[in-house]
Amino acid sequence: MPDPVFVLGVPRSGTTLLRVMLAGHPALFSPPEMILAPFATMAERKARLDERFWERGGLRRAIMELCGVEVDEAKATEASMEDRTVPEVYAWLQERLGERLLVDKCPHLCAAPEALERLARWFPKARWVWIVRHPGSVTRSVQNMPMAEVLLQGYAPDARSIWHDGNTVIRRFLATVPPGQQAMVRYEELVRDPEAALRPVCAVLGLELDPRMLDPYEGERMREGPPGARPVGDPNMAGRGRLQPELAESWLASFDPASVSPQTHGLARELGYDLGALAPPPAAAVRASLGDLLARVGELSRQIEMPAELDELEGQRFLLRMTSASLDLFMENGDPDHPRFEHAEGRSRKMFADCPDADYWRAPVRLGPGRSYRLSGEVPAGTTYVGILAYGRGGRVGAHLVDTQFVGEDGRFSLLLGSEEGAELRAGEDTTAIFVRQYFHDRATQAPIRLAIERLPASGPGGVDAQALSRALELARRNLDAVFTRTLEAWKMVRVIAINRFVPIGGDQLFPTPDNRYQVCWFRLGPDQVMRIRGTAPRARYWSLCLYNAWMESLDYDQRTICLNDAQIPQGDDGSFEVVIAPNALPGVCRLDPAGHLSGYVILRALLPEGEVPQPQAEILYEREWVG
Repeated sequence: MPDPVFVLGVPRSGTTLLRVMLAGHPALFSPPEMILAPFATMAERKARLDERFWERGGLRRAIMELCGVEVDEAKATEASMEDRTVPEVYAWLQERLGERLLVDKCPHLCAAPEALERLARWFPKARWVWIVRHPGSVTRSVQNMPMAEVLLQGYAPDARSIWHDGNTVIRRFLATVPPGQQAMVRYEELVRDPEAALRPVCAVLGLELDPRMLDPYEGERMREGPPGARPVGDPNMAGRGRLQPELAESWLASFDPASVSPQTHGLARELGYDLGALAPPPAAAVRASLGDLLARVGELSRQIEMPAELDELEGQRFLLRMTSASLDLFMENGDPDHPRFEHAEGRSRKMFADCPDADYWRAPVRLGPGRSYRLSGEVPAGTTYVGILAYGRGGRVGAHLVDTQFVGEDGRFSLLLGSEEGAELRAGEDTTAIFVRQYFHDRATQAPIRLAIERLPASGPGGVDAQALSRALELARRNLDAVFTRTLEAWKMVRVIAINRFVPIGGDQLFPTPDNRYQVCWFRLGPDQVMRIRGTAPRARYWSLCLYNAWMESLDYDQRTICLNDAQIPQGDDGSFEVVIAPNALPGVCRLDPAGHLSGYVILRALLPEGEVPQPQAEILYEREWVG
């Protein structure tokens, strides 16, 4: 009685296709996976298949084919074998085959070296056919299988290691098998030139190649079966209808060779696959960009060295906030084909001396021939200020309009934004964003504006694009770098040139509206000290004094008074005012609360001032002197 032929290979390497092609030879009986080979007894097999019930169909399908019975009788025959050994079942099958050779395709063996050794003892003259497929194709095919985690059980920790682990087991075993009893088939050759691929296999089996082997879709060949006897194997096999040479490489477009181990690269080279020759897939660029971003976050975190522990802690928070803001800016809200206005700053997202009395609306744009945008909205009566500003690359300040230039008598507006003649808001082609700022004297009584933006012409629905996502991550990293570096440099400068005194500062340091004029002071208090600020109120549509930490974030304005504007600061008939920065409440004073900070920025901003902005005077006093 001849020994069986065993087809070896890791899952998704083409074992089902090879099995069906072998089934086309009249001298071979090549049923679906019977799941016999991994076990010594049928009792062991039953215990395993009680857990993996979906693998029961192969042996039943083989019995139906051999004995010409229906599924119920095949089940009964299988049940009658439960007290037998596996070699006895192989003998039972071979008895009914006569001169035909039994082919047993069993990928499970790649994870069962002890079973391979046992089979070699049982069947010393067995023939072994090893099918190998590109590790990238196997990896991606496994990853895309429904219930892949179930398929991997018993094989490997994950899809990235199944090819290496399984083929290593098979290779070591076949090193103990005489060369004349084994053959290797490459999946890629099998689908491109099946005749050339199958001739060495037939030679090992002692057969002539039969032309029917070359068309695996001719005849039934046990590719399908009724419920209870459905074959185990490639679920796509029955639906293809023809050999598909394109499958040799179709999975490689999405495979990242860097995702598998050096050991996989080494074994692949030995088996004729050069993973280093593959171009990384689009997703690899995303992974690399994300890695660069996260690495930069770590580097910047280590650069935060502040004298005060509170400033150090707020620096780490600022870094996290800016990472989130940068990702939102370029990944979530960075599509100029589908723009929308979003808040650029707020209670937990603050940068470059945000004003608590202002809303900052941002929308991404990309201008050029044939690309323009319609901005529209409504400004409620009594609004303090609305301005529209185009920003170019690197934060360059571009074209801008003040509300008096574009808001109609009914409060509504509609503007064409573009780079070409005829646009009411004409900006350069390097424009990347539109900002709309609204200032409030009192948010409780002043309503927010309504805003809308649409691209002309409108774009179709968007989607996830690897190149765009990688670019967004790269831009997020650059933005994070720029914001962090400029903020840190500003801190280093201002605490030297403006300690306890106000100095004018160019708005370009603060990503500003050009309609503002700024004066900055670095207040530094000792224990029990306060700062008194005296000055003359600017003649402006709005002005305020506001406190910031070392990272130019406004302090907690939800729970403390850290910002006062001209509607809140008492002024004399001559326009004089007096404000005190004091850790504790003081009787009868207009006070800014430093929220536990002994140092930080105090910034005066004047919006649309008439003439020069008077420079306030700062004076450090002890609290007891003030009270006295």
